[in-house]
Amino acid sequence: MNRRLTLAIRIVVIGVIAAGLWWFVRKVHFAELGESLRSARAWPLVLAAALNFVCLWGKAACWRIMLAPRHKVGITRLFRYTVAAFAASAIAPARAGEVLRVWTLKRRDGVPAAETAAVAVAEKLLDGISMLILVAPVPFLLPELPATVAEAILICAAIALILFVVLFIAVGRVDENSSSRTWVRRFLAGLHVLRSPKRLLGSLVLLILVWSADLGEVMAVFYALHIDLPVAAGLLVLFGLNLAIAVPSTPAQFGALEAGAIGALTLLHVDVTAAAAFALLYHVLQVFPLIAAGLILEFRLVLGRDVEPPGNGTDVPDAPGAPAAPAAPSKKIVTAPPASSAPAPSGPPATPHPSHTRP
Repeated sequence: MNRRLTLAIRIVVIGVIAAGLWWFVRKVHFAELGESLRSARAWPLVLAAALNFVCLWGKAACWRIMLAPRHKVGITRLFRYTVAAFAASAIAPARAGEVLRVWTLKRRDGVPAAETAAVAVAEKLLDGISMLILVAPVPFLLPELPATVAEAILICAAIALILFVVLFIAVGRVDENSSSRTWVRRFLAGLHVLRSPKRLLGSLVLLILVWSADLGEVMAVFYALHIDLPVAAGLLVLFGLNLAIAVPSTPAQFGALEAGAIGALTLLHVDVTAAAAFALLYHVLQVFPLIAAGLILEFRLVLGRDVEPPGNGTDVPDAPGAPAAPAAPSKKIVTAPPASSAPAPSGPPATPHPSHTRP
């Protein structure tokens, strides 16, 4: 996509988010907001933070399933990459962590970028489908909701179904054994999880469990803030805030998540101040523990400083499937020129170029 068009879309999205956030924030009583945050129960917040890491472990296991037929990357290793990706996305705009994960899997584990991008798309698609499966009963469980909620769920379900059918047909037309393939064909071949009903079902079940853990996080924050709502309300909030952050905008989706969560809670007749307290606490638990864990596990990777192979290139075996490193150039024997009768110029010895030296 053209960079100017991408920038224009992002500016429009940020403008809409800012307008929606202002609409809610102007009704917030900040003294009551501070009191709600101070009086929050501590142990449910600790539980919510732990459940967030359970969600990331489940996503890493889902990537393991999708990569498994061709690339066997351990769950622990994928968990580190997932935490680092979410931490990087929280620091940089436009979900830069997604690109970081593609680059890391290619560089460290030899997974081609086209296949990693395909797995990322498949995971996002199945992630959305699994969430829609969970939120589908919400309009029936909460009949007082406006009809627009059911319409939004139906529209999202229709989009997800169309994308799934289109990709399923496209993947079926790609010959995996073909030696000459374009990047698009390699990408479609990387969606091989759609060819396997067993792995497809396993991925969906696993992602439903991930969303269930995320729902537990929402309910824990409800309990911490003394907000008494049923599980169906938690599902609605989960749907609302994820719908608001569907389009990448600000770093850590700041503002978008708050607007989505507050909007969903106001539909449930929750006071705007209490809704703002929930949005802030939930977002803090989603971001700061992940940034801390990402910096602990993959400090250089999160900050974009992991530019050299592990071990600075010494005695490190090539990653499976990665291209072999080029051989070091052989030293040429240069014959000294014949001595000249002219005297050699005096002066300080030549200094090597900085690019040839290490600090």
